[in-house]
Amino acid sequence: MDLLAAIKREERKLEKELNKLQNKLSGVQAAARALGSKASREIAQVKKHVMSAAARARIGKATKARWARFRAGKNKKALGSSTIREVAQVKKRVLSAAARAKIGKATKARWAKFRAEKNKKAKAKA
Repeated sequence: MDLLAAIKREERKLEKELNKLQNKLSGVQAAARALGSKASREIAQVKKHVMSAAARARIGKATKARWARFRAGKNKKALGSSTIREVAQVKKRVLSAAARAKIGKATKARWAKFRAEKNKKAKAKA
């Protein structure tokens, strides 16, 4: 029962804090009404900062340049200190149709074997 009493104490404490905050809010709202309608609108609305299209373009251009420098430095480290640096593209490995068919056939056989063993165990239990 000690836990229940502690929870009730915490509840009363939070209710007191809520009342204090509600009183402060009503005071701020009353002050805003006293100052006029413009002040109350400013409190209610938060102004958004709008960036121009030109500024956005400049930032985007600078970001792309920064990433290009970063990638160039990364390639430079990967290739070593040779004077002529050429980035060699890694060839993508491609399976032939015959190899793909062979893998598919093996996979189907493996699953067929698995299902057969599963059915065999189920029949043995029954």
